[in-house]
Amino acid sequence: MLPPSPEYCFALLDDCHASAAQPSSRLYTGFVREHRCTDPDTLDASWQAVAADMGAGLHALVLIDYEWGARLLQAGHQHLAPAAAGALRVMMFAQLQKLDSAQTDSWLAQREADELGGELLNSVSSLPTAAGVLDLRPSVDRDAFSDAISRIHALIREGESYQINYTYRLHFRSFGAPVSLYRRLRMRQPVGFGAFIALPPAADGAEGGHILSCSPELFLRNRGGTLQARPMKGTAARAQPGEGEGSGESDGSADGESAADREIAHRLGHDSKNRAENVMIVDLLRNDLGRIARTGSVRVPKLFKVERYATVFQMTSTVEAELAPHIRFPEVLRALFPCGSITGAPKHRSMHLIGELETTPRGLYTGSIGWIEPPPAGAHLPASAPACGDFCLSVAIRTLSLDAADETGLRAGVMGVGAGIVIDSRAEDEFDECLLKARFLTALDPGFALFETMLASRERGIRHLERHLQRLQTSAQALGFGFQRSAIVDALEQHCASLAPGQDYRLRLDLHHDGSTRLLAARLEALPPGPVRVLLQGQGRGAALRPSPGSVPQLAAFIGHKTTLRQSYDDAIAHASRHGAFDMLFFNAHGQLTEGARSNVFTLVRGQWLTPPLGAGVLPGVMRSVLLDDPTWNAREAALSLDDLRHAERIIVCNALRGAVDAVLVE
Repeated sequence: MLPPSPEYCFALLDDCHASAAQPSSRLYTGFVREHRCTDPDTLDASWQAVAADMGAGLHALVLIDYEWGARLLQAGHQHLAPAAAGALRVMMFAQLQKLDSAQTDSWLAQREADELGGELLNSVSSLPTAAGVLDLRPSVDRDAFSDAISRIHALIREGESYQINYTYRLHFRSFGAPVSLYRRLRMRQPVGFGAFIALPPAADGAEGGHILSCSPELFLRNRGGTLQARPMKGTAARAQPGEGEGSGESDGSADGESAADREIAHRLGHDSKNRAENVMIVDLLRNDLGRIARTGSVRVPKLFKVERYATVFQMTSTVEAELAPHIRFPEVLRALFPCGSITGAPKHRSMHLIGELETTPRGLYTGSIGWIEPPPAGAHLPASAPACGDFCLSVAIRTLSLDAADETGLRAGVMGVGAGIVIDSRAEDEFDECLLKARFLTALDPGFALFETMLASRERGIRHLERHLQRLQTSAQALGFGFQRSAIVDALEQHCASLAPGQDYRLRLDLHHDGSTRLLAARLEALPPGPVRVLLQGQGRGAALRPSPGSVPQLAAFIGHKTTLRQSYDDAIAHASRHGAFDMLFFNAHGQLTEGARSNVFTLVRGQWLTPPLGAGVLPGVMRSVLLDDPTWNAREAALSLDDLRHAERIIVCNALRGAVDAVLVE
């Protein structure tokens, strides 16, 4: 991995519509400094420093936390500790490149290759390496969500609000490189307001974390003095989710839409509840824009347009206005931030109520990500020349914040989800809508499968079937894979019934992220008589210099799961086979024996069978568990060194296919 440094800090604002004619994606590199405003009362002074940097030729990237907006409007969240109270951050960069979609794809692929290097990626690839999330933990459960909606209904009946946008957090751990995860997310859901940002390093030099955003929602754009907002209210699940489909208006004839999808889009666009919610926010934004617009210029050119995304349809409307010439960017923020689509109506009171209802800070979620340019400059500009430069800000929804990696390579992360609640909202439906909005992340294919390799025959079925299924189910639950036990058992039984009689088979079951399976069977040939030979890691002519799988941060998280991320194992098996050996044994960073590339290891030491503990970096092998549970072996776990291995009275390697096999160490 690249070390944290100012050079590592960058920002990509990723527009899936970018073309060679209009290269609208923006890549910021050459980080110089960050301006941070935590007290909204100092906004003008902070912005003077930003304006000075832009005047000197630097380029500005804007990040605004929701809680900063709440304090800007003095609308709730005063109870938060300063560390959670949000900020306006403006990152200044020396270079800005405008990219089309192909250039963006190429840059991301090259970035991934540079970060992972030859360790896991040998060349720039059109496909990202494995990445995803695990251990998803919502900050509220369905019951707590329902209680909050009941409170909101009571507040609406009391006249406190018409609509409140209620949100909660999904906490998780991410695996794989952040750039790999972002590439997978954008393949699943291309959007016009994507962002991939490596934040500046901390004061102690530690990595600053990453922002990955797949937001489909425009907050506010200024183009030559014309302001445009496109609030998003109204969501419906697609009948046939489409991988990699970008945003676009649905007119009922879009390529790839089924009749069912067209019907769903039509219903969403004409649904009275969703239209009412949408109009509330349109009216709110018209009012906000009117505070900074030329008199009489606010207009609504589009209402109730339905946009198509990979898993959902979303309803949007467009509000436009002409910016008054004396208005600067700080006045724009005071008038409009945060976006009304993620607060409710009336805005100020709804934000106070959000501060009472929600249990955790939103952070960047429902804040904003974007860019701003300096206003036009020159001695001959007319008095009506704008005081604010062009800018574009998204609503930071569908946005992940990732911390620095821990010692295992995993990153703590958080993403917010929410829904607009009105008097006729049903808690169950709104909770399901939140789950739907999160599916771009929770249903993300991480780029690998789980698998089990089993001994099977027509007569006996599968040996140790329950142990295989239990291990597979445990891994599936930990990694967020679908798992239908009864369907898997039925498929295995049918496959065993189709095998030729009187023959043992190697039967491999692959389980994909969506719960689908694949079965492959091959005849299992007997091993030659006598003990098998095993090599030590890195031993032999031409030995692979790859580290043990458990010492690679991108792989360490999976050491307890049997996955198709096996290049280090496969290389070791191939190397051992070339040297007439059955397996190669690995050691962890502490010099402790872990396992073989295709077997677990038991050693007989002073009459006691010992095997490395799972915590050393060991796959919980099926045959390993059989031997540990067998009282005739009287085996137990213990840390083992190379010296222990060399002086063992006997060595056994075992797996579910071969059982327990005597082995000799070849050095």
